[in-house]
Amino acid sequence: MEFPEHPFWDFALRVYGSEGVSAACLELQERHGIDVNVLLFCLWLGESGRGVLEVKELKEALAAAEDWNGRVVKGLRAVRRALKDGFARAPAALRDGLRAGIQAVEIDAEHLEQLMIAAAVERRATRAEAPRDARAEDAARNAGRYLADRGITLEPRDAVNFAHILGRTFPGLGPERALDLAERLM
Repeated sequence: MEFPEHPFWDFALRVYGSEGVSAACLELQERHGIDVNVLLFCLWLGESGRGVLEVKELKEALAAAEDWNGRVVKGLRAVRRALKDGFARAPAALRDGLRAGIQAVEIDAEHLEQLMIAAAVERRATRAEAPRDARAEDAARNAGRYLADRGITLEPRDAVNFAHILGRTFPGLGPERALDLAERLM
């Protein structure tokens, strides 16, 4: 499937592919039901100099993502997970091949979700030249606004995961500063 290029997708691939980020994101997803695509969008806005989300913009991003994520992405994820260890009567090689195909479709569905979110909140990068620390604060504020909207309060281990993601989003930020920003979300 061919998708149009978009800097949010490029950002998501780079950050999510960084050491330990996928595990940290998935733990937040499992523990709190966080939509990783929305979380990454919050971080991308800050990192790219697009600033802090207004409440109305967050609502628009969530509206763009919720039905698609809930029905399509999570549906594909459920099927993929069911195939991982289940259905012992199905030949393993065929089952694994089907699972890999579903995973590829799931990634395409996530890609489309990201494009939908980005289209819902189009912002110019007016703060692209802002210092890394200021952009990291914007990213953390965006994530905090998302978590608050969902009624999620981070626990210490969640803050460590978020700090790791933030540190990989902003190389050179430093673990202490990343943890400080993450702990503000608790």
